[in-house]
Amino acid sequence: MEQERAAEEVKEQVVEERAEETKPEEKEEKKTAKHKAAAKKDKAQEKLKILEAEKEEYLNALQRERADFENYKKRNATLAASSFQNGVADTVMVILPILDNFERALAAECGDKAFFEGMTMIMRQMQDALRNLGVEEIGADGQFDPEVHNAVMQVEEEGFETNQIVEVLQKGYSLNGKVLRHSMVKVAK
Repeated sequence: MEQERAAEEVKEQVVEERAEETKPEEKEEKKTAKHKAAAKKDKAQEKLKILEAEKEEYLNALQRERADFENYKKRNATLAASSFQNGVADTVMVILPILDNFERALAAECGDKAFFEGMTMIMRQMQDALRNLGVEEIGADGQFDPEVHNAVMQVEEEGFETNQIVEVLQKGYSLNGKVLRHSMVKVAK
């Protein structure tokens, strides 16, 4: 039994010696593995930071593009509206001389009552159509206003104050508050 014990002790010593011999190698392998894992982790974190920076860059670019597109849409909507208004203004400017001639024709004497009434109806239709487009006649009663009137003559007239409108030579019109044609007027000195 003692021999068996002694044999077991020898075996244990041999196992311990072998374990001690392999421990430094294992330690070195473990250290190397730890360094590799740490290096992988550092690389992963570095790559993550780079990807985060790229993500932020792309997000900022997208937000700028969206803002630019919204501004583009607003600009185009404004441009379309102003283009329409400019088209209406150009068309009205072509029609105004025709309206002036209608007024002159209706001011003349006419022997045919039916013809006169027909011309009056056409004149009203034209005025209504212009009114629906936002065209308004500029009032020429009272004092001269250089913003809406164009004084082409000054006369001394009794019963009128200085700068008071004596006579309207040509009616003026505005489109949605913007003067299309100034009223040509004669004013008192």
